[in-house]
Amino acid sequence: MNLRKFFWFVAPIALVALGGCAHPVSIVPDASKLVRSEAKPLVEAQVGYFISDQNRALQVTTAGGGGDSVKYAPYADLEAGLVKVLSNVFSGVHLVKDAQDKEFLKGKNISYVFTPKITTNSSSRNNFFWPPTDFTATIQCVASDNQGQQKWQTKVEAEGGLLAVKETLGDHGIAGRRALQNALSKLQSELESAPEFRK
Repeated sequence: MNLRKFFWFVAPIALVALGGCAHPVSIVPDASKLVRSEAKPLVEAQVGYFISDQNRALQVTTAGGGGDSVKYAPYADLEAGLVKVLSNVFSGVHLVKDAQDKEFLKGKNISYVFTPKITTNSSSRNNFFWPPTDFTATIQCVASDNQGQQKWQTKVEAEGGLLAVKETLGDHGIAGRRALQNALSKLQSELESAPEFRK
C-alpha cells in the first residue's frame, strides 16, 4: 500500500476516533469595521444595553468539521461589537447591570435600554479540519424606555462563509466572526433608519 492509499484509508478512521471534541473558539467581530454612517447624524440621546450575567457567561456548542464541534460564548463575544454599533448611532452608551434600576437610568439620563438575544449555528464543508466553514448569527433586539415599556424591536440574520477552507487554519473562529460582524452591520442599519429614535 503506497503512502497516498494509506492516508485515505487511515484518515476516516482517525476522524471517527477524534470526533466529538468541542474546540473553544472566539467569534468576536472586528469592531473597527463597524463604522458610523456619515450620512446619518448621531441621535442625541443616552442609551443603555443590558446583557444578564447568565447570558454573558453562556457557552454554546455547535458543529464543526470532521465530526467535531466548537464552543464559544456568543453574548460575551457580541458585547464589544454591540457597544460599537450603539455608539455609531447614539451620542452616549452605558452598560446597564439591572434593567429595573430606574434610579440608575434616571441618573444617566438614559432614554432607551437595548436588550439583545443572539442565536447561532455552524457547520463545515470539510471532513478533515475541525473549524467550521459556515456560520449563521441571528440577533433579536428590543429597546425599552426608562419606564420599561417596549418601544422598538428588530430581528436581523446573517451568514459568515469562507472563500477557502485554508482561511480557518489561521483563525479558527473566522466564519463566526464574519457572521457576527455582518449581523451587527445589519442591526446598525436598522437602528439608523428607525423613526422611533429620530422624532
